[in-house]
Amino acid sequence: MRAPYRLSLLAFAIAFIPTLTAVAQQQDMAKAKADTTTHKPARLFRAKDPVVMTLQADFKTVFKDRDSTSKKKYPAKLTYVGDKKDTVTLDVQLGTRGHYRLKKCDFVPLKVYFDKEKAKNTLFAGEGSLKLTPHCQNGDRHAQNIYIEYGIYGMYNQLTPMSLKARLATITYVNPNDAKFTVTRPGFWTQDEDDMAKELRGKVLMQQGGTPGDMDPKQMAVTDVFQYMIANTDFSLSYLHNYRIIQTDTSMQYFPMAYDFDWSGLVNAPYATPDYRLPIKRVTDRLYRGACHPPEVLTNVVLPLFKAKKEAMYNELRTIPGLAPGRLKEATDYLDEFYKDIDNSNFVKRTLREPCVR
Repeated sequence: MRAPYRLSLLAFAIAFIPTLTAVAQQQDMAKAKADTTTHKPARLFRAKDPVVMTLQADFKTVFKDRDSTSKKKYPAKLTYVGDKKDTVTLDVQLGTRGHYRLKKCDFVPLKVYFDKEKAKNTLFAGEGSLKLTPHCQNGDRHAQNIYIEYGIYGMYNQLTPMSLKARLATITYVNPNDAKFTVTRPGFWTQDEDDMAKELRGKVLMQQGGTPGDMDPKQMAVTDVFQYMIANTDFSLSYLHNYRIIQTDTSMQYFPMAYDFDWSGLVNAPYATPDYRLPIKRVTDRLYRGACHPPEVLTNVVLPLFKAKKEAMYNELRTIPGLAPGRLKEATDYLDEFYKDIDNSNFVKRTLREPCVR
């Protein structure tokens, strides 16, 4: 279980943490001059075709590092196929990261560190470090789950620009000390959060204690309903667990941004179980953990947005190379249940409004 990271909303509400509003009162909130320079996303995230790559390292040593606070880095070589079908090799360093997957998975989440000078004019130009999410175990279900988790980022992108981009990869892992180790599986890169914020002329605000009432109403409602749609309960806005808060120089508002969706019911990872304090038994059981949003935001703006973006979000899954037809049907059937429910006004009132009012 991930008890330290998955506290209930009630616990957040009563926790003694300075609010963002209080912090904001101590800051100079004068708007910066509008920057006419458009910041483009890093080159890696300007395309969607999978990166075909090889990662070579002493993975026996790397994967022994299961300390979530570890700062150790391990030498590795990253080789990928370029746009011109050329082969590019970079010396990089690997670090392990995460919490639950770090303990339970054979292939643990990685952070890849680049030498910016050597990475110039490559696919990873400008990157200092990036998160790389591999499969958990070698079974086919784990590979399919990676595709779904990757697809969730694309679905979130369809709803709001205040979201991280992801890039699918076909990764061959090679251990030079063990010829039998070699395996090829899907994984994905996740955009650096600071880079995403710069696209919107903003910055990441790492201040705990934020509440839904501090946030931009539409962005908060979009994210709350999105978390419900994919059946994700593994988050905390107040503790910045699987959340970041963005502030732009063109708005006085704070914008919540969710990430890390492996614990969602849409993915339905074998290792995922709901927090014992929640009134659900399976991660596939949807539970609304969001805020109370007024009808003029929830029913007049946000739910129509979800309906308008339905096909675009489904296409984020349909266009994933490697996603098996059966797994795609399983995912879309699950999403169909959500869309059937939000067409029912009584359901919306009962599920998305009344529980939080009480």
